[in-house]
Amino acid sequence: MSQMLDGNYKAFTAGGALGIFTLVKLTSGVLSLAALGEEFIGVLMQEAFAAGDVCNVRLRSGSGTCKMKASGAFSQGAVVYGRASGLIDDISTTSAIRAGIALEAATAANDIVEVLTGSP
Repeated sequence: MSQMLDGNYKAFTAGGALGIFTLVKLTSGVLSLAALGEEFIGVLMQEAFAAGDVCNVRLRSGSGTCKMKASGAFSQGAVVYGRASGLIDDISTTSAIRAGIALEAATAANDIVEVLTGSP
């Protein structure tokens, strides 16, 4: 039977160890990190330590803001895009997928920043 959700969060099973605040996609029914140019379903809200862990994902379609992990430095107000390993950056390429607008600056790789999400 199909389901319907009216909210910003949904639980999924992880396909392996995944870091918190990274962009994730579904691969064969389980979560994996989204890479550059790959559509993502949302942001992982808790660390997955191993395959089979059930984790909360903030859905990409959700309103409001969300924490995300940076792949490098960028300014407050920058439009950010999905990069390799589920991270975000302000570098746009023809295959980059928009993640939102940074409400905080990132000064280095792995900084956690607040991002305004929702429709591009």
